[in-house]
Amino acid sequence: MLNTIHLQTFLAVVDAGSYSAAAERLHMSQPAVSQHIRALETQLEQVRLFRRVGQQMLLTHAGEELVDVAREMLALATRAEENIRSLRGQISGRVTIGCAASSGEYLLPPVLALFRARYPAISITVSTAPIDTLVEWLANQQVQVLLVEEQQRRRGWESHLLGGEMFALLAPRGHELLRCGEVTPGALRNVPLVLPRSGLPTRRMIEDGLRRRGVGASEINVAIETDSIAMMIQAVRTGLGLAFIPRSRVPRGREIGTIDIAGLHLQQDWYVLRSRERGAPRAVQELYGFITGEEARKILRKAGIQTSPER
Repeated sequence: MLNTIHLQTFLAVVDAGSYSAAAERLHMSQPAVSQHIRALETQLEQVRLFRRVGQQMLLTHAGEELVDVAREMLALATRAEENIRSLRGQISGRVTIGCAASSGEYLLPPVLALFRARYPAISITVSTAPIDTLVEWLANQQVQVLLVEEQQRRRGWESHLLGGEMFALLAPRGHELLRCGEVTPGALRNVPLVLPRSGLPTRRMIEDGLRRRGVGASEINVAIETDSIAMMIQAVRTGLGLAFIPRSRVPRGREIGTIDIAGLHLQQDWYVLRSRERGAPRAVQELYGFITGEEARKILRKAGIQTSPER
């Protein structure tokens, strides 16, 4: 019988790409990770599961064959443990949520705080990455729930519109456009802007909105790109450029103001996704139901998010 701890270590190396990264993820020493992999290879009659290429550990053919089986075995073991605990009236388990840092860092904490108060035996991990990586993680079952800024339509996936929020344009105190009242989108031509990285959903939303109002991509002056809203705000404070950020994140104080752009309405939507697999762990079901339920919507509305039933 294969050892589930060894299988967990094996999958950590697969996902992290190296023994050292897997050790950090598992809070183990690198020799311990190596020992687990050797023990697993010994149990499989000395078959090699990895080959080293530079600093990366790549799967052999045998390793590729083991990946899906390992994930299934760990899922079954987790489900069995949860089912036994549920007999005692305690819902437990582990759920990994994938999200972009810009959304997860302020949308999730208040919702998860109430959820954890309700289900203290459910452990939650939040992993951040670009949207393409997040989608791949859900497809590979590396995460069980996604919070993303674009609708994803795939067979076997369940998607729920969580809500949306309008964006505001920040400018530092004394900027000439703050003295103009409402300005036209054309006033932003060649004005330095602090924007999300190219290819991200929020960047596409901003560029599409400006293009519809007559400002093409070639007329946008990108001063700096960053995924961090905190860095965008600080960049505005220091005069690097103007920045579009969610209205709920607009800082209070006199050092920063917002510019009214006539006819420019930028709204970012958020979607919650999960796989529609049969017999999904109870912990995943409870978390997904909570995030898409009325209690979470009340929390988000207090934070300034327009939730889906109102839209």
